[in-house]
Formats: sequence, C-alpha cells, structure tokens
Amino acid sequence: MISRSATLFATLVVVTLPGVASNSAHKTPYYRPKGSQQKQQKAATKPRASSGPVVVNAASYLPGVSPGGLVTIFGQDLIDVQGVIYADSNPFPNSLAGVSVYVNGEAAPLYAIGVGDDGQDQISVQVPYDAATGSSAVEITVYDSGQQVADFTADSYTEDPGIFTYGNNDAIAQSGTDYSLIGQDNAAIPGDYLVLYTTGLGPLSVTLTDGYGAPSDPLAYTVDSLQVLLDNEQCSVYFSGLSPGLIGLYQVNFQVPADAASGNLNLQIQTPYAQSNVATLPVQ
Repeated sequence: MISRSATLFATLVVVTLPGVASNSAHKTPYYRPKGSQQKQQKAATKPRASSGPVVVNAASYLPGVSPGGLVTIFGQDLIDVQGVIYADSNPFPNSLAGVSVYVNGEAAPLYAIGVGDDGQDQISVQVPYDAATGSSAVEITVYDSGQQVADFTADSYTEDPGIFTYGNNDAIAQSGTDYSLIGQDNAAIPGDYLVLYTTGLGPLSVTLTDGYGAPSDPLAYTVDSLQVLLDNEQCSVYFSGLSPGLIGLYQVNFQVPADAASGNLNLQIQTPYAQSNVATLPVQ
C-alpha cells in the first residue's frame, strides 16, 4: 500500500524533509563512485562550510545533487532569519522569506530555511528535474532579499540514493500496517511490510513539474530497479518511486525477511549504479 503523511514530511525536513521520463532521457549518466558511499557506516555529520557553502543530499549528507532530489545548502551569512521557516504549500515556492536559489539559472523550489544548532545557515530545496548531470555540472546561486550571497558549483549525479534517518541513525520507516514510525521503542517484526523514506533515486516513469506533489494515478515509479539490503540480506521490494502527494520524497515499500535477526541491523539501498548511506533498522 502507498502512503503519504504531511506530518512525516515535516519530520524529515527538521531532522538535523509508463515510459522513461523525457526530462531525464537527454542527460549523460553520471554516478558517484561506490567506494565513497561504502564509508558511510554511521550517521553523517553536517558539513561545516569553513571554505564556503556546500550542497549535500538532504538524507545522506554526501556532497552533490541529483535531479528531482532533495538537498540542503550549508554555509555562513546566507540568510537573515530566526529559527526555521517551512514552506507550507504545494507547490513549494521559489522564494521563502526573501531567499531564493537558482540551479544553472533555473529557480529551485524551497521547502525550508533556518539556522542549525551549530550556527550554520541551512537552505533546503528540490533540485529541478532537468538539472544537468556530471562533474561540477551545476552552478548554484543563492540570493537573499535580491542580493547574491553565494555562487558555487557542485557535482550532479543521475542517482544518489539517500535514506532519511533520525535519532542515532535509525532509518525513517513506517509500518505498512498502521503507519507507525519504526524505532527503538517500536522495532520492526520479521515478515513486516515497511515504507522507507528516501531521496535521490533517479529518473522516473512520468514527467513531473518542479515543486509539485507527486501523482497517485499514475504513480511515479523509479526507472532503475533497486535492492534493499537488511543485514546484507536482500528484501522483497514492492514499490519504489515518489511518495504520492509529496515533493521530491521517494519511498520504497519492502518486506523484512522472515528470518531476519533481532537487533539494530544495517539497512542500505543499492541500484545497478549507486548505493545509499547505511542506516539502522531496529528489528525484534
């Protein structure tokens, strides 16, 4: 069953959010070297922008962007706000509290801006679906009240899977039965069906408009197949694509193996070309 929850999406952004789509077909495929992802065995820490702003996958915190995915820009002196401001709209706006971001000159939809506990400014956006891919393929320009405050380039990956996490690197996943959040006090049960929340899973089966919620009919499926590995065991996957009604947020529906061990197990997504950060899934 496909599920969506505005409350869950709010949780994601404060964790500190048939046919190949024509808006992806023209790009030259470009993938992050897998070795750089294999090092992500624990929750990544937020990058410090000691030498300027940086843009990272909003789930894995690995540098770079992926067309259609959710990313966060970290830096100093980017915004002039107190606390955190969220975009409470569908579609997401192209300006939030006077802040706007452009990717290769194209406005990127914003879903949150704010200042983190470490004092870094944070700007969270959806990357335009038609963004170029390649090494240093995107130029990101940030404006605050009409004044340019940052301009830098970043790598852009065709696929850059990232699993959203919370707490001590627990994957953000819901029970497929009652949609409760899986965690240390609500561990998954072997054989359970779960909904895992991710971003950056790459090209989709339908063409979509930046900043708008994903459709439910037809569903936006990922073009490339993927595997969910739990404790290095392959899980059965029943759906992978955009979460209906939500923006830039992918979900993967899978079944916990019936013979899964108990404990905090490693969880990872792998596509034919890329792999995610490693998250933790508590299992009874």
